[in-house]
Amino acid sequence: MNRIELNTEIEKLKVSLEAHEEQVKDLSHDLKIATQRLEDCDKPKLTEKQFASIEEAIESAISDYNFEEYDQYEYELSMEYDNRVELSHIEFRNASDLAGEVYTSVERLFGITDESDDDDESPSE
Repeated sequence: MNRIELNTEIEKLKVSLEAHEEQVKDLSHDLKIATQRLEDCDKPKLTEKQFASIEEAIESAISDYNFEEYDQYEYELSMEYDNRVELSHIEFRNASDLAGEVYTSVERLFGITDESDDDDESPSE
């Protein structure tokens, strides 16, 4: 093979490689979508209205929570070299209380039932 034929062969291989790379990207995208669908297939489904209600309940619980009580925080003060007092560490200690408020707010939206181990049994039986 001479130089021209080799250059032509290289160009053909480059074009073929680019086409295959595009196919691999498409297949990877399809695989990602199929994997996500598999993960989502057993999840309970919500309507947009239900999801908006949950979002509103969470926002309401957080906005109604009193973050202004200083005893909810653990903090450390330090003295800087220029004699300024600095808040060097702060930690919110009542995350579980806030989570409980959010949980209660969301729970009010739904009727809670016990899960049955028998999926074959219908509620009317």
